[in-house]
Amino acid sequence: MGLRLSTKEDLKCKHCGFVKERLDLYCYFAWNGGQWSDRRELAPNQAVPALVQYCPNCHRFYYIDAEGVYMTDVNDYNWIEPVEYEAILPSIREYDHFDWEPVIEYNQRCLLLWAYNDKFYRNPSGEKPTEFDLRVAKWNLLNLTKFYEDPVMIAELLREAGMFEECLEVASKAEVSEEQNSILNKIIRLAQEQDNRPFMIE
Repeated sequence: MGLRLSTKEDLKCKHCGFVKERLDLYCYFAWNGGQWSDRRELAPNQAVPALVQYCPNCHRFYYIDAEGVYMTDVNDYNWIEPVEYEAILPSIREYDHFDWEPVIEYNQRCLLLWAYNDKFYRNPSGEKPTEFDLRVAKWNLLNLTKFYEDPVMIAELLREAGMFEECLEVASKAEVSEEQNSILNKIIRLAQEQDNRPFMIE
């Protein structure tokens, strides 16, 4: 099964009026490296329509209406895998101008987080994040905390955001199961060392 828009007009660029032939589609769970603390994990491929589409005519980004997307057996899309940080980064300037549905916002923010961590931590090339990259990552991580009630995940997001004192405060109040305790202890240790890198969950 694939995803497509209800009409081709739904793919019209908001800037120049050009109508794309194919929908950009992200695979957001494809990964073969085990489970990580940012919830990147091995799972079946799941397709997510990119809310921010790229226009090949005017080379700008624009939003589509996610409600206009429905399931179909017609594979009429551009499959983007893996999602690279450079590919998703230009679209973040549009994030604050869209009325998000919670599940769509969560998916988009996870895409950005995982692409960032893939580039700078999981598959490092030696390139360091710029000040702009760090600001974007912190902004995204803080926005992700609202989707969780689990104090362990909230503490982890705060740690990855470099907010070590806030991370330790949340962690100190967390009541966790024996299974979660080892993960929480690692988060605490890394926060005390002021290490914000994601880690593999064993």
